[in-house]
This record gives sequence, structure tokens and C-alpha cells, in this order.
Amino acid sequence: MRNHQKPMQNAQVPVLSGDLGFEALRKSAAPYVKRHRMTVGRPAPLPCFAGQFGIRDIGDGQTVHQSRIAPETEFETSFIAETGLLVSIVLDGRLTFSLDGHAYDFRTSAQPLAVAWTNLKPVEVTRRTAQPDHLVKVQVHTPLSFFDVTWKAGIGQILGTHGKVISWSPGLAASEAAGGLIKGKAVSEPRSRMAASRFAVEALDSLLEHLEAQGDAASSRIAAARVYVEQTASEHPRLSDIAVATGFSVSSLQRIYRDTYGMTVIEHQRRLVLEQALRALRSGRVSVAQAARIAGYRSPSNFSSAFAKEFGKPPSRIKSDA
Repeated sequence: MRNHQKPMQNAQVPVLSGDLGFEALRKSAAPYVKRHRMTVGRPAPLPCFAGQFGIRDIGDGQTVHQSRIAPETEFETSFIAETGLLVSIVLDGRLTFSLDGHAYDFRTSAQPLAVAWTNLKPVEVTRRTAQPDHLVKVQVHTPLSFFDVTWKAGIGQILGTHGKVISWSPGLAASEAAGGLIKGKAVSEPRSRMAASRFAVEALDSLLEHLEAQGDAASSRIAAARVYVEQTASEHPRLSDIAVATGFSVSSLQRIYRDTYGMTVIEHQRRLVLEQALRALRSGRVSVAQAARIAGYRSPSNFSSAFAKEFGKPPSRIKSDA
């Protein structure tokens, strides 16, 4: 997929405050946002809300975005959000949005609220803001490349699902870290950066704590099993060996893997090795017979049949086009 994200070095927008229009909102959008547009509401020159916006790049592709708004009119905006995990701490007010047409509505009561989801592919996000609906929130966006095997084992449930929105009570540490950014005390640039980084740590820690409290151990185990399948596909381990290595019985591994990912372990393994063969053929450096061996097939004809079923073209066609 072509990367449309703004360069990270441009993700240092000072906190804007006062009466702000859509153009200010668009210019201070997060770097994982593209095609930001107003679909309902005032023309761009008129103020949409009084409040503040700010965004900071804290390294490794992570960005922290703070906002406090009091709408002056009803308006709606939409944008395309790129892949990644988004965790928001809503300190006060109402957060309404839709992901590819699926609507969500969250309101705080006496305590802050945390909301999170993962985009495995670009998704259209629509935000409608009504005049009574003030909002105070801080959010951290983390690209999928940030998460290593350990992270995937710990929060595999949410990292492996697209657009599944969850919410929970974030606790004191994450709420205080968010509140510190919103208050915006005058501090040096290093301390300001540390405050944003501290929020990111506390927000992700709150997510981990929530998932663990919800009994996410089984999901973590199956997520770890998927990582193992992905890492060992080229070695072609047997299903029984995968089950032993990941702590499942063969039947449990097959059932939970299929229920979670919509395919069996062997189907996933076959897809992975065929993708390896596809990349090798596209490089122009291997023959069809060599690609078959890469995919673990002893019979070139069986390889060609499986390849054509997966990709809609025989391997010879890919080879000739390389």
C-alpha cells in the first residue's frame, strides 16, 4: 500500500487556541490523517469552535494529539485514518464518530473514559459535533510497525481486529497524564516532550491493564501462536509441532485459530509460503521449480495449482512478467 501519511518531522503543531475554524482543524490534523474535509457546517472562514488543538511527534512514529473544544455551531468533518492503534483518554464531554459508517457515541460521567481501536487498513472516520457537546481528550496514535512480538502477545486481540472499538475506565495515572497536557503549564521543550511521552506510556499501559482484567489471556496466546506461524512458515513445521510450541492441543489450536482469524493454521501457513514464492518470482531471480521448493512443494504441478488458486495466475505467468 502506498504511504500517504505526512512526514513525521511536520508533526509538531503548537497548541492552537481561541476561535478556530475548519482550516485550523485541518492544518493541525494528525499525520496519520489524509483527505480531511468538512461535509456539513459553516464555511471554512467562520469559527467552528472555541478551544485548543495541538499535536506532537514523540518518536518511533507515535503522535500525541490533544484537544479541548466547545462548538459554536453544529458541524461534521470526515477523513481517512491510516493504519495503527489509537488510544484516546476522554477527560470530559461527548465523543461521537463513525468508522466506515458504523456509529459510536461515548459520554463521560463522573470519571474519564478510555476508547481504543486498531485500523488494519485505511478507514473513513466521520465526526459530527453539536453545539452542546464539548469535548476534552488526549489521544496517542501508534503505527503497527511499533509493536514487536512481545506487544503482539500482550494486546494481540485488539491488534488483530479491524475497527473493533473498546472502552474502559482508564484509571488515575493515564487520566492525570492527559490532564497535565490539557492544562498546558509553561515548561521547557524537553519537559513538554516528556509529558507527551509519559501520556503515551500511561495510555498504552491502561489498555494492557484493561485487556488483562478482561481475561484476555486466551486471546494473547492465540495472537502469540499467529506470530509463531508467521515467523516459522518458511521452515514448514507440522501442525503438531506448532501446537506443542505454542502450548495448545492440536484440536484447540485449530478451533481457536479458525474462530479468531477465519482460517486454519495450515491455510495461513500455506498462504504465507505462497506469498514468499510470489515475491521470489517477482524478483526474477528464481525459476518456478525453485519457487516451488521455497514454498515447500515437492511437486511443481501441485505448487502451480495451489499458486493459481491463491493468486488467480499460474506461477509461470508471474515469472514471465518479472
